[in-house]
Amino acid sequence: MTADDSFGRLDDDDYPAYTMGRATEILGTTQGFLRAIGEARLITPLRSEGGHRRYSRYQLRIAA
Repeated sequence: MTADDSFGRLDDDDYPAYTMGRATEILGTTQGFLRAIGEARLITPLRSEGGHRRYSRYQLRIAA
């Protein structure tokens, strides 16, 4: 995927655009909370090439 492809997908609610840190800022919660709902399989964050959790807008709505 190129950078141009990524920019085109930012409007996609399922695109994993948010890091865990940014997701916690948006939701006003903790990283532990996001990990817990992931472990409970309420949401399944995708992983970056480096193994970091990435969240979509749809997943953030569920978490909220």
